[in-house]
Amino acid sequence: MMLYDAFISYASEDRAGFVRPLVEALKKERLEIWYDEFSLKPGDSLNGSINHGLAKSRYGIVILSPAFFRKRWPEWELNGLVQRHLSGSKQVIIPVWHQLGSKEVAAVSPPLADMVAVNTASGLTAVVTGILKRLRPEGSTLIIARDFVLSKGAEPPVVTDDWWLDIIEESNAIEQDRRWRLPLWSVLPPDTSRGERLGWLALQQGWHLAAVEQHINQTTRPERVLQFIAEQPGLEDLIRMAPRHLLDVAPQLVIRGFGGRFEPLIEEIYQKSVREGAARLARNDSYGTAVTTDGKTPPCDDSVALRHPTFGNQEAASLACEFVQGPGMGTGVKVYEAIDYIAWFLSSESNWLPPAHKEILTQGMKEWTVWLWFDEHFDRNPKFERRADSGALARQLMAVGTFRAFRLTAAAKRDLLHRLEASRQLLGLPESAAVLRQRFLGAGFIEEYFARQSKRKQRRKKAESRKRS
Repeated sequence: MMLYDAFISYASEDRAGFVRPLVEALKKERLEIWYDEFSLKPGDSLNGSINHGLAKSRYGIVILSPAFFRKRWPEWELNGLVQRHLSGSKQVIIPVWHQLGSKEVAAVSPPLADMVAVNTASGLTAVVTGILKRLRPEGSTLIIARDFVLSKGAEPPVVTDDWWLDIIEESNAIEQDRRWRLPLWSVLPPDTSRGERLGWLALQQGWHLAAVEQHINQTTRPERVLQFIAEQPGLEDLIRMAPRHLLDVAPQLVIRGFGGRFEPLIEEIYQKSVREGAARLARNDSYGTAVTTDGKTPPCDDSVALRHPTFGNQEAASLACEFVQGPGMGTGVKVYEAIDYIAWFLSSESNWLPPAHKEILTQGMKEWTVWLWFDEHFDRNPKFERRADSGALARQLMAVGTFRAFRLTAAAKRDLLHRLEASRQLLGLPESAAVLRQRFLGAGFIEEYFARQSKRKQRRKKAESRKRS
């Protein structure tokens, strides 16, 4: 693995006067330079030193100076340097002439004098420019990508590291967990270069991994989400390019007063959505009527409904679905199973939500009725392990047709307790599993399950009746 853009091989006598200023200038250009181990001393092998440096670097910069030649390198070593420079399709040695000219170089090694070199007589800036032309060939996608990532404050490896190939492969992978992987294809301008696109992909992978490690999701307090955004290189820049995507990955920021420095942007999106909703209502549009409580088109989009005083007149299940898993065709943000989110809503850990929001989202999780579990093969909670009673509650619910006929068995109670214990451990909830089970049963989740099943049966019967008629 190559860890550096270049190493510098030099005589120790040239360190203070030239090499150190050169290294500092190259580092200001965001290059990774390795030079401390390459101060050549009597008895050192020139070729051995260069081979060692090239094993970890893309290029080798060799400072040819009077002090360098006073080392009295054997002719075969100097010729080996030239051969290394000329061999292969890529010339990896960059010679720099310091305090000497072609005559002095030719007197020691004529082949060295024929090598295209950078001369320090033209000044440090010219030397740096000459080196950059070799290290950053114009139009190189990987170099453009790395420079872009560096400009955002991140520190990626050099372009020859396999890390860049991993970024490309991961960008093509289909994953369930899409946390903070914003849809770049819909955000970046069409004329964005390949290098810059790759740079954004690299930054986005960093956001995703950080969000996974730090557990940044819908259950995270707004102030922590805002801090997370500030900590991730380039993330806020992209959000300001396409602020709507922030509402998908961090729906809690939609709630009025929770948006922090993004509050004006979110309010602008909300007001535009309200204007569009009013226009739809004026023309009796049927858009969104299937998920509203009054059967009319909603006064705003579902993405900003948590900001509306009546939650966009949307059904609670629709609000909960949007909060937990994001838009159907957008950035998937669902991190936990539905039962885990329910446990969080039932816990004091969610008390930072305004009471009205907590109440309607909890009700929405009840009405959504997607919280059944069976065993660990259908459950992404890593804390959930199969037991003899796993899935007992789901099987019992599906075995009877009405709540009146339902009786909570001991096996189902144990199953519910065990599953909520997995939620408690995963989310770090302060309540015991027994307390969460009591709240779950007291909140009417099972009653709502049967009520929803009954409504679905009635709708199916009506549909079948219409077909027969």
